[in-house]
Amino acid sequence: MKIPDEHRGRCFYHFTHIENIESIVKNGLLSTNKKRAKGIDHINLASEEIQSRRSQMDVPCEPFGTIHDYVPFYFTARNPMLLGVLNRKNIDQPLVVFIAVSIDRLLENNAIFCDASANTVIPPNFYQDPKNLDELNWELIDSNKWQRGTDDELHSRMAEAFVYKKVPIDWIESYIVFNQVCKKEIIRIYDENGLSKPKISYEPFNGKYFYFTKFNMSGRNNETLITGPIFLEHYYREAIKIITDQRKETQSQNSTFTDIKDALLKINKNFCVIEELEGIFELETDNRVHAQSVSDHTLQVVKNLKENEYYNDLSNHDKKIVKLSAYLHDIGKGPKSKWKNGIQPAYPDHPADSIPMITRILSEEFNTLSEYEIKTICLLVIYHDIIGDILEKGRSEQELLSLGINYNELKMLIALSLADISAINPFWTSIIEGKLDNLVERLRKVIS
Repeated sequence: MKIPDEHRGRCFYHFTHIENIESIVKNGLLSTNKKRAKGIDHINLASEEIQSRRSQMDVPCEPFGTIHDYVPFYFTARNPMLLGVLNRKNIDQPLVVFIAVSIDRLLENNAIFCDASANTVIPPNFYQDPKNLDELNWELIDSNKWQRGTDDELHSRMAEAFVYKKVPIDWIESYIVFNQVCKKEIIRIYDENGLSKPKISYEPFNGKYFYFTKFNMSGRNNETLITGPIFLEHYYREAIKIITDQRKETQSQNSTFTDIKDALLKINKNFCVIEELEGIFELETDNRVHAQSVSDHTLQVVKNLKENEYYNDLSNHDKKIVKLSAYLHDIGKGPKSKWKNGIQPAYPDHPADSIPMITRILSEEFNTLSEYEIKTICLLVIYHDIIGDILEKGRSEQELLSLGINYNELKMLIALSLADISAINPFWTSIIEGKLDNLVERLRKVIS
C-alpha cells in the first residue's frame, strides 16, 4: 500500500482543550474507551448526543470494535464541529489546540478512515487501503467556507481518520495553536516531562486555516469569533472591578444621570441620550430572526418586561435595574460604523462587545450607583442571553453557576431573557417557558 501521490503531504487533525495536553503527553492520545478504562477524565468538546451514537457504531473492518475504540481525526482543517461548539458558547477557542498527524500514518495497520463523519444513523463507508482516499470529497474537505451546506455536504466535509486505541506522541507532526498562551503551556508541559520541545505552529499550517475569527471586522481579524465561558467570566469580573475602582477615584459631577431612576426617565424621553444607545438607534439588521431595528427591538423588550411573572415578582428597585439593563442589553451590536453598509448581521458575540461600553457607561454617566447596582447591571447585560442559550442551544448550566448568583439574580436574568425572546418571537417564549420550570428547579438546589 502507498499514499496516492495527489494526497502526499497532507495531515489529519484532532482538536482538544489545552488542559488535556498534559495527559496526552504522559499517556498518548487515547480512544474514549481507553481513557475510560484508565480513569482519565478529559475536558470533552463533543456533543453528548453524537457521542452516544458513536459509542454504538460498529467499525466493519479490521481492527473492528466501535468508534469509541479509536482516536478520531478529521481531514478538514476548518471544522464545522468546532464552529458548532463555539456557537453554543461552551468553549474558549483560544484554548483549543489542534494536533496534526501525517496522512502517511494511514499505512499503519491500526489506522482506518471513512468518507463522511461517523455521526449519522446510517454509517459512512470505512476503508483500510489509502488508495480509497480518492473516494473522499476533497473539494469540500479543503474548503475554507464557513457555510455548512446541505447535511450530506456537511458530513462529507467531516470525513474522518481513526487510529485504534492509542496515538503515541511521536506521531504528532505539529501542534497548531491560536496564540502564545497555549504555545508556552505546551512547551512547559514537554519541559517538565523531560521531552524535547515539539513543533508548534500558528495558522496557516500547511496552507490551511483552523480557527474562526472576526475577520470581517476592521482591525479585529485575529480575535476569536465567540468569547467563551472562561474569558467572558474574567472580563465580567474585571469590568465590575474597573467600574468600582474608577468610581472611587473620581466622582463626576457632570454625569448624564443622577441615578438609575433618572436614567430611565431620560432614556424614555431621548433614546440617544448616551452614545452607546445612539449607536444602535435605527440600526438595521439582516438577521432573519430579528425583523426590527435594534432600537425598536430594545424598546419592545422594555415593554415586554411587565408581561412576565419573574419581573413582576421583583422589588421596585430591582425592576428599575432590570429595565435599565433591558435598554442596554444590545448595545454590543453597535455602533453602525462597525458593520458594512451600517447593517448588522447575526452576531452572537455582542454581549462580549458590550463590556467596554457598559464599563464606560457605569463609570462615567452616573452620579450615584451602588456596588450592588454595578454588579447586577453588568450581570444582566453581559449574560442576558444565557438562559435562552441553556434551554435551546445546549450552553452549559455550569457557566451560570460559576458566577455565584443567588435566586433573586436568577429571577432578574429570567425576566430579561423572557422579555428579549418574546420580542423576537412570542411562540419561542412558550417553548422556553415550557422548559424553564425544570431549569429553575435544578438551579435552586445549588444556589441560595
